[in-house]
Amino acid sequence: MNTVDFKLLGIKEGELILDAGCGIGRHSWNLIKGNYRVVSIDLDLEALTENYGFMKYMDTLGETRGTFCVIMGNVQALPFADATFDRVICSEVLEHVDDYFEAMSELVRVLKPGGTIGISVPTWITEVFYWKLDKNYSHPGGHIRIFRANQVRDLLEAFRLKIISSNRRHSLHSPYWFLKCLFGLDQEKALLPRAYNRFLCWVENNSIAPFKFLERQFDPLFGKSLVFYALKEEGPAVGAADARAALIHRQ
Repeated sequence: MNTVDFKLLGIKEGELILDAGCGIGRHSWNLIKGNYRVVSIDLDLEALTENYGFMKYMDTLGETRGTFCVIMGNVQALPFADATFDRVICSEVLEHVDDYFEAMSELVRVLKPGGTIGISVPTWITEVFYWKLDKNYSHPGGHIRIFRANQVRDLLEAFRLKIISSNRRHSLHSPYWFLKCLFGLDQEKALLPRAYNRFLCWVENNSIAPFKFLERQFDPLFGKSLVFYALKEEGPAVGAADARAALIHRQ
């Protein structure tokens, strides 16, 4: 299940793509099915190990056309040269990091001019409910901030990125997290969240058309994720300090 739409990102065969803050690698898994060169990076060693193991398993089954590399590293200090990647994906990461200006500065730095970036964060409306329902939903290492859509837009523009598209995704997932927070995130055996999770897996694994259609209708109102797609144009680099100053001046 992708949050960032590869078509809207404009990915082409043979391109080098960074999956920054990849987690267990759901975007990476789908990318290597195509003829792409994928680099996955995250701080979580356990998630990276699962990511790499699944991609190796896919490779043994002959389900991959692309190449992949898994690296342990920090999105706020990426170990790559300037203008390395054709495309960058950073999905559900900025709400976790200590300094999202530094993270954005690094993501833009390693992206080639003319390349595109897909950024997603949880939607404001869903996060507000979840934070109120369960005090454990927000914590160090977890979600530490809530973004409004205009804040993300302003952030991208402060780094001189040209926004080309935006949307909301995964409205069917919003009730699941509502139930998880309602019953308690640590209550793994709670019946309703478990039952709804099985329903979600059934819809995803079987591509149930009516539910996919229903989700698209509800995404603008109740989407779990907000996604922006932006283009890096030619021009001087913008650092974190400059982007902060630009936003302060705009306010």
